[in-house]
Amino acid sequence: QARLLHAKLQLLARDDAKASQQVRLLGAELALAASDPRLAKELLVTGSADLSTRPALFLWAQAMTSTGQAAQVAQQLQTWVASHTRDAQAWQLLSAAYAAQGKRLSALRADAESYAAHLDYAAAQNRFKAAQDQVRLDGSTDHIEASIIDTRSRQIAALLREQALER
Repeated sequence: QARLLHAKLQLLARDDAKASQQVRLLGAELALAASDPRLAKELLVTGSADLSTRPALFLWAQAMTSTGQAAQVAQQLQTWVASHTRDAQAWQLLSAAYAAQGKRLSALRADAESYAAHLDYAAAQNRFKAAQDQVRLDGSTDHIEASIIDTRSRQIAALLREQALER
């Protein structure tokens, strides 16, 4: 039913560029909900979606990760989180993209950052500790990522102490 209504909506919006863009985003969301990431990707790429907008970027990220193109997603989302550090959903999508590439350490860090963005410092600290454990187990670790994890772990520990003092 949703697809039929979406088709009707496409006809109504075909003469208005902004409305047409919104209809494409809705179509991509419907496709993802129906487990059809290829259609979602097609709607976003064909429609020249502006990936500088949060909705388009996030739908594109889900579609691309689901179709095996997580490396492009990670690159795009790294840029996004650099300027939107408190965007928990972006961190979650980045974590999924890293996990799809088999980059466990980076996925753990992004997951921890997602919790930190939600101000759940205890969960964030837990994920950072898991990442630190991963560094200890894996000798061929990215040392820059490991350093970031150590620094962020100390920052989160300080925030946890502050929270405890406020209570």
